[in-house]
Amino acid sequence: MEIVVASGKGGTGKTFVASNLCVYLKRNLSEEVVAVDADVEAPDLLMALGGSTREVVREEFYGSYIPAIDMSICFNCGRCAEVCEFDAIHMAPEGPVIDYSKCEGLGTCAVVCSVKAITLIEDKTGDIYASETPFGITVVTGDLELGKGNSGRLVYELKERAYRIASEKRVEFRVVDAAPGIGCPVVSSIAGSDLLITVVEPTPQSLKGSLRLLEVAETLGIKTVAIINKYNLNPGFTAEVEKKLGVEVLGYVPYDDAVVKAYTSAVPLLEYSPASKASEALVKCFDRFREGWFR
Repeated sequence: MEIVVASGKGGTGKTFVASNLCVYLKRNLSEEVVAVDADVEAPDLLMALGGSTREVVREEFYGSYIPAIDMSICFNCGRCAEVCEFDAIHMAPEGPVIDYSKCEGLGTCAVVCSVKAITLIEDKTGDIYASETPFGITVVTGDLELGKGNSGRLVYELKERAYRIASEKRVEFRVVDAAPGIGCPVVSSIAGSDLLITVVEPTPQSLKGSLRLLEVAETLGIKTVAIINKYNLNPGFTAEVEKKLGVEVLGYVPYDDAVVKAYTSAVPLLEYSPASKASEALVKCFDRFREGWFR
């Protein structure tokens, strides 16, 4: 079963919920859990679960193509520079020069080269790695290199890697911590999953983002439930959030200083302070999910 935890905006507590859901599942429903940090531009789920005790996978990710020029064939016609829509090629006395910081890998230059002096080669755009954590949870994550694209494809590869690890170990649950928003990596995170948990805080900005996220989930045919986090910071708006979301709300988690202390200690709240108000509220949310899904 693949459960995705997402939010329409950053800062709502998405990783907080995802990391503690992993702990809850391992305690109550599964000997092992495989997690995916799908926020490849700013991954931090591994840190939220105590960091790595042992790295089990590391591989390079090649997510796009860049042009390479064979100067022994090129006769400096300049056609490649003329057709490049990103001004990534300029003509120098010695021939065409590529500015890879501008290149988007479209490949038009290779198409128009009459002597086939330009070929497209794979470009390393990130890394994929998997690590074991102190709490017995395997985390698959990736780092997208600065300025590189194809984050959606990298997320797809992370999910595939997590699926293989889970299959090999016969692990039932995979938890995906998506990036905030509704961009390509989020769509890739949600696609093909069994359940989406959207984490909302009681603010107009968070509600707007979550409503957009729900549209994506509906388009993909993914069942969605919600958790309202930090509800006591704006209790008057919480009822409106629940009404406008129009999906089942698993529960309400209060703002709690214990959450901050647990997060800065890199320990999931359910382990750090199981008797805290936020811990108790989270467990109630997860219990409701468990009862509704497995009854």
